[in-house]
Amino acid sequence: MQFVRQAGSDPSFLLKALGEASGELRHLLEGLRRRALLVPGTGRDEDWTLLGIICHMRDVELGAYEQIATIASKRGEPEICHVDIDDIPLLQDYQDEDEDEVLSEFHYYRRQTSYALWDLGEREWERAGIHPYRDRRTIMEIVRELYQHDLEHLWQARRMVDAMATVKRP
Repeated sequence: MQFVRQAGSDPSFLLKALGEASGELRHLLEGLRRRALLVPGTGRDEDWTLLGIICHMRDVELGAYEQIATIASKRGEPEICHVDIDDIPLLQDYQDEDEDEVLSEFHYYRRQTSYALWDLGEREWERAGIHPYRDRRTIMEIVRELYQHDLEHLWQARRMVDAMATVKRP
């Protein structure tokens, strides 16, 4: 019997999924006016805006890339930076950001992450670094978490866009 991996453990699946996320996000937000990107979410999306989501995803992507690049480029198990994937950005920290620029930056950082991962052999996905709060983290764990993070925020953005479409205008 041939060993079959779970989707979240297959490097080729993860690379494909990561590659599609920035396009999905861009497509989801296409045609929305700036003021719609700053509308606060409700319910479980309270404290979030669509612009906040894309800024957060960009920042997490940059941090994940730095973690992966550090592990891939150094011997042993190097120290890696902390990336707060649960951080909810404050409106005053991103309200002046240009949404097209932020989406482009997210896409650029995602491409850099993908390039770094494409260069890895299968065993290299198990190389690890030492996280300041979470101890030993493998590249596979970082990428799997990034994939899950993408899914959560893409669904969140979809909920928020759908909620805006159902609001009745006076």
